[in-house]
Amino acid sequence: MPGTMLIGYDVEWQSQEGNVTEHFLATAQPLHQRLNVPTTFFIVGQTLKRCAAHFQAVKDDPLIDLQQHTYSHQLLKTVYIDDGKSIRVKRGIEPEETRIEVRKTTELLKEYLDVDCIGLTGPWNYYRGLRDRPDLLQILHEEGIRFMRMDGRNAQDWHPVEMDLQPYWLDDLGFPDMFEMLIHGWHDCVIRQECFGWENLTDWVDSVKPYIDRAAAEDKVFSLCQHDWSSTRADPTMSATEAIIRYGQEKGLRFMTYRAYYEECKAKRSAEAIGQPRFI
Repeated sequence: MPGTMLIGYDVEWQSQEGNVTEHFLATAQPLHQRLNVPTTFFIVGQTLKRCAAHFQAVKDDPLIDLQQHTYSHQLLKTVYIDDGKSIRVKRGIEPEETRIEVRKTTELLKEYLDVDCIGLTGPWNYYRGLRDRPDLLQILHEEGIRFMRMDGRNAQDWHPVEMDLQPYWLDDLGFPDMFEMLIHGWHDCVIRQECFGWENLTDWVDSVKPYIDRAAAEDKVFSLCQHDWSSTRADPTMSATEAIIRYGQEKGLRFMTYRAYYEECKAKRSAEAIGQPRFI
């Protein structure tokens, strides 16, 4: 069986300046249609409100799954970044603020796009995801979230995240129907800004290829994070993204939305449970 590649874009541009999200939507959708590759847009609620009319064009596209990225991109959990050069601390919001951030965006997705939201990417992502925060998992569960992309930083709250860690269920924390999908490698905006520079598309593409190679060779999941504003920065046609996708296709990876992969894993788990003996 081939490996699996999940592509998720954090659609989060909130500035009134420029048409960043509009341009991204008008570029990413035809790109994925041309390559016949599914993807997930994790949308910030404020961005959805500002660009609601532009999202109408993608809401019924079978290749595009729409989920959420909170309402105003507030961190759900504190990050303590040690990148080897400096220490940076970004504090997370209070738990009940998390409920508001998630609920508002779920309601907006339903109101504007008729989407029943069950997936969430956490702003900035976190080391170990929310495995150390069952209080937040409880809130997210109560708000209808069933799959997440929260686990996307290493032990230094930095990058990269290696692929040894694969998507996992949260049974041990008392949430057997909640699934963590992870982000592997680097967030596109971080590696391009910190390592290569925005204009250097070749090195960015080459930095992603080893993860694709490993997914193909070891039948693993590779979860890639990109953003609306960074995917088109210095690359208005998203040529680098196309090169990454085509490389994955050459390696025989299958592409899925996060929701489709969650549903597949849930169905497999249910089938395995039915096959297990029952003990009284």
